[in-house]
Amino acid sequence: MTTIPNNSKILVIGGTDPSGAGLQTDWKIIHALKCSAKSIVTAVTAQNHLGVQNMGVLSTEQISAQFESIKQDTFSAIKIGMLGNAEIIEVLINYLHSFSENYKPIVILDPVLIASSGGKLLEPAAYSILLNSLLPFVDLLTPNIQELTLLTQTSIETEEQASLAVKSLNKFGVKSVLVKGGHWQDKQHSNDLFFSENTDGSLDGKIHGKLVGKRWKNRQNVRGTGCALATAIAVFSAQGYCLTDAIVIAKSLVSRGIRKAKKQGESLQLNIAVKEPRFKSRDLPRLFIKAGKENNNKDENNQNRLPSCGTKKLGIYPVVDSFEWIQKLVPLGIKTIQLRIKDKAETEVEAEIKATIDYCKEHQIRLFINDYWRLAIKHQAYGIHLGQEDIETADLDAIAQSGCRLGLSTHSYTEVARAHAIKPSYLALGPIFATSSKIMPWIPQGVDAVSHWVKLLGDEYPLVAIGGIDHQRAEALKKTGVGSVAMISSITQAKDYKKATLDLIKLWE
Repeated sequence: MTTIPNNSKILVIGGTDPSGAGLQTDWKIIHALKCSAKSIVTAVTAQNHLGVQNMGVLSTEQISAQFESIKQDTFSAIKIGMLGNAEIIEVLINYLHSFSENYKPIVILDPVLIASSGGKLLEPAAYSILLNSLLPFVDLLTPNIQELTLLTQTSIETEEQASLAVKSLNKFGVKSVLVKGGHWQDKQHSNDLFFSENTDGSLDGKIHGKLVGKRWKNRQNVRGTGCALATAIAVFSAQGYCLTDAIVIAKSLVSRGIRKAKKQGESLQLNIAVKEPRFKSRDLPRLFIKAGKENNNKDENNQNRLPSCGTKKLGIYPVVDSFEWIQKLVPLGIKTIQLRIKDKAETEVEAEIKATIDYCKEHQIRLFINDYWRLAIKHQAYGIHLGQEDIETADLDAIAQSGCRLGLSTHSYTEVARAHAIKPSYLALGPIFATSSKIMPWIPQGVDAVSHWVKLLGDEYPLVAIGGIDHQRAEALKKTGVGSVAMISSITQAKDYKKATLDLIKLWE
C-alpha cells in the first residue's frame, strides 16, 4: 500500500444531474476521499430514472471561460464525463494541448454517451472527434458494454467480442480500457475487463485482468455508479496508487456503495460515506490475471477450496533455509515455520524437504514449503508458500486436491485481489519494513497499513506481516491485531538466536 500525498488535486469535467449522477456523484466521491478538486460544467441536464428530458448543454463560450479560469492550476488527474457535442470536445482538446512535457496528469475518460435510462448524452456526430482527437490524450477509457458498442459499431455479447472491440480502438491511441461489467448478463457477478497497452504501446485486445465482483440483490439501477468508479480511479491515481491498484480500490468502494445504496424518490442512490468510506472484504473484487488462467482456480461457485489453517493466528513464523535451522527452532516452541531454499533443482533438495516434512509431522508443526510445490504434494507437507510470480505456473487445482494449505505473498491491492480469487489458506503482507534479505521493488508499508489490512481482511484470512521485523517492530505490530509475524534475519542472524526466538514467542503469546 503506497504512502499517500495530501496535495493531490483533481479536475472533473461533466454535466450536472438532478437525480444524483454526474458531477454530483463526482463531488460526493472526492469529498469522501478527502481530496481537493475543481470542476468544469459542460451541461445542466434534466433527467431521472425515466429518461433524459433535456441535455442542457452549455455554450462553447461558457465552457471556454471556465477553462480559462483554471489555466494556472495544475492537477494530478483529470476525470472526463459528459461532453455533449463536438464543439465542447474541441474546447477540451485545446485545453489538453496546453500541457507541457513536464506536466501530464493522468486522464480518465468515462464516455457518457447515453444515460442509464436510455437518453442520449453525446450527439452521435461527435463520436468521430472523440475517437480520433480525444482518445490519444486518454490514459484510461471506462466504457460500459453499450458505450463500447456505440464507439466501435460492433455487436458485443461475449468477452471475446469485447476484446475485438477494444483491439479496434488501438489505432486511436488510447492506452488502457476498463470495460465495465454492469450490463453483462451474468446475474451473480459484475465482471469488469481490463486491457492495457503492451511494452510497444499497442493495445492488442488481450484481457490483462478480469475483476469479478458480486451483484447485490435488489440493487439494480443504482444511479451514478459509472461516474463514481471513474472518479474514484482518478482520485486514487492522483494519490499515488498505480493504475491497477486504483481500479481495484475504486471497484471495492463502488461495490460497497451499491451494497448500501439507499432509495431516494424513485431511484437508488449510491451510498458513499463521507466520514469513513471503508469497504469490506466482501466488496473486494477477485482479480484473474490474463484470460484463460481463471480456470486454474475455478469460479466462485465451483472453486476448489483450499484447506484452512484452523486458526487466524499463526504466531511467530520464522523463514529459514535449512532443515538444520528447523531442528534448532522447533524445540524452542515454534509452531509455524517455512523452509525457503532458493535456486536449486528439485533433485538437489528433495531429500532435505522430505526429512523436514517428516520431522515437522512428528512434532505437529505447521511447515510451509516455499516454491517446491510438487515435492510438497509428493511428500504430503502441511502447506506450501508461493509468490505472485509462481501463481501462473503452479497447479492450484492439484494443490487444493492434495490437502496442502497454501499461503500467498502480496504487496499491493492488485496482488491482494488476485490472491482473493484463489482464497488461500493465509495471506502474507509485505514488505512492512525495509529488509535486506530480499530485493524488494515495493515501498515498505508500515504499521498503519497492517492495521488497515487487518480491518479489511482479518475476518477472512490469517494474515502474516513480513519484512524487516524485529522484536520492537513485532511489539508494534501486535497492537494491530495481525495474527502472525514472519522474520528471517532477526532470528537467524541474532547473536543469540535462542533468546531472540524465546523473547518473540513470549511477546506474541
